[in-house]
Amino acid sequence: MKKLWVGIGIVVVVILAIVVFIIQTKKEPEEIKIGAILPLTGDLATYGENAKAGIVLLSEEVNTKGGINGKKVEVVFEDSKAQPDQAVTAIQKLINVDKALAIIGDVASSPTLAIAPIANKNKIMVVSPAASSPDITNAGPYIFRVWPSDVYEADRMSDFVKKEGIKTLSLFFVNNDYGRAMVQEFRKNVEGSNITIVNEENFDQNTTDVRTQLTRIKQSNPERVYLISYPKDSVIILRQYKEIGLKSRLLSTSSFEDPIIIRDVGKVAEGTILTSPIPPDDSDPIVSAFRRNYENRFGKKPGLVADYGYDALKVILDAFRISGEISKKGVSKGIQKIKDLKGATGTINFDKNGDVIKPAGIKIVKQGKYVWLEK
Repeated sequence: MKKLWVGIGIVVVVILAIVVFIIQTKKEPEEIKIGAILPLTGDLATYGENAKAGIVLLSEEVNTKGGINGKKVEVVFEDSKAQPDQAVTAIQKLINVDKALAIIGDVASSPTLAIAPIANKNKIMVVSPAASSPDITNAGPYIFRVWPSDVYEADRMSDFVKKEGIKTLSLFFVNNDYGRAMVQEFRKNVEGSNITIVNEENFDQNTTDVRTQLTRIKQSNPERVYLISYPKDSVIILRQYKEIGLKSRLLSTSSFEDPIIIRDVGKVAEGTILTSPIPPDDSDPIVSAFRRNYENRFGKKPGLVADYGYDALKVILDAFRISGEISKKGVSKGIQKIKDLKGATGTINFDKNGDVIKPAGIKIVKQGKYVWLEK
């Protein structure tokens, strides 16, 4: 009888072990976790919040339709403050604590470059909505972006300057990966031409005083000043530009296309010529649906890079679909095969380095609005 009870006990234990194994095996994550590293506070918070809104919009649209293979998409947002060290802390949390399958971020180049080695080491895909430094091209196999490289903008601006017959220029740039890379590319493109760069000045991000640099620029008396900056810094620079009586008209980049600049400095920005990614066709049904749905959801028109945030998430979700595998490896396998993906920013294709292929055009600030000069 004792042997019988022992035998029954063994059977019970085996059955319980099998039940536990089955339960644990079937207990898959109920959500697909995607991390997002964005500047939600600080100098670039406008861009970060806009990108976040685009990401939220797509995640809600997908979840309303049942998610991906029945699983809800959950995006975990972390604030980088546009600072490399903050971005590094954020990606480590998203990988080790949240177990994210992919990362969206950053909108700035320096934080994106800072997290690249960690992403490559952990084999987790990063899709940036708006980082533009040419250095990102070679940041590693796990770094993609839906915003075009600064190479496109610098090339476009150098062509414009040559065509306009501008002879003298000052370069004034933020002293980080973004500013230095843009200047390097522009300088390379105007070498051997009739354009003379009379001086180069730089400033630290979140600056409060650039009067010394602007005074030196004024003494050089250039026809134009090529400003590579972020919106908050641009506001301070333009106020002091007016204060010291600098008359040279400005050239700038897509970072100048922010309503806070027009709001805060008004006529000082008038006549500024800037490069900007060529927008998608308004008649495209996906583009028009994004804009309509965004306005319905948030009660306003999409801000700059909102559509790029939307498409960064769309790229990741499409990678899942292509690979048929909801995992870090699935994103990596699927993203390599994306072709002609229709998004809020138009058709998306990547080159071998993970750079999106999109041209840039020329805008001018006219009567307080950003108006196209050349597409």
